[in-house]
Amino acid sequence: MSDWIGIIEDKNGVRGWGFRGDTVVSEATGLTADAILADLGEADVIAVAPSRQVASVPAKLAPAGAFVDLQDGTSRLPAPQRLQLLGFQTDHADWDGVALILTGSHSYWCLLSARELVGFQTFLTPRLIHALACPDGASPGALAETLSRPERLAAHLAASEADPAAQTGHLIGAEMGAARAWWLGQQVAILSDTPLSQSYAEGLRAQGVPVTLHDDPSPRGLIALRTA
Repeated sequence: MSDWIGIIEDKNGVRGWGFRGDTVVSEATGLTADAILADLGEADVIAVAPSRQVASVPAKLAPAGAFVDLQDGTSRLPAPQRLQLLGFQTDHADWDGVALILTGSHSYWCLLSARELVGFQTFLTPRLIHALACPDGASPGALAETLSRPERLAAHLAASEADPAAQTGHLIGAEMGAARAWWLGQQVAILSDTPLSQSYAEGLRAQGVPVTLHDDPSPRGLIALRTA
C-alpha cells in the first residue's frame, strides 16, 4: 500500500511510482495516468507534465509556485526534465557543473551553480541517431573527427553510410563541438537510462572531461517536490 503516488507524463508515455514516505514501493508504466493509477492503487497524487507556461533562467529548480517548463533563448526544458535536475540536486546539494540529460529524442546541457539552473542548451541528436537507424554505440574515431570539424558533418555522414556506428559517432561529435562552451572546463553528470549515455561519456572522457553516470533521478525529484 502506498502513502502517495508520483506520476510523470511526457511524449514517451506515463511513468508512476508508489511511495511509502520517501521509499519507492512500486512502479508502473503505461499510456495514460488512469492506467498507472489502476496498477498502483489509490493515494494522494503528485503529477508532473510539460506545461504551456514557462519561466526563464536562471531559476531555482524547486520554485515556490507552479512547477513549469523553463526557457533559455529558443531552448525549452520540459518540467519532467526539470524534475530530473531537482532529483539530482537533492542528492548532490553542493554540486556545480553541467548535467547532461539524455532522453529518447533530446539532449539537454544544463549548467548548475549555487543550487540554480543558470542556463541550458537543447539538441535533437538522439532523435537523429534513431531516425538514421544507427546503433547506440559510437565509433570513437568518427566522434573525434567530427568534433574537430563539425562543419563537415553532412559530408562525414555521407562517407559513412555503410558504417552506422561511425554515423552515431559523427552525430555525437557534431553536438559536442557545438556544445563545447558547456562542457569545456566543467565536470559533467550524465542523467540517463538510455544506452547512448555510454557513448557520450566516452566522447567527453576522451577530451579529459570528468564524467559521472547516474540513473534517472526522477523519483528523488518527486520526493523533493512533495516536500518543497
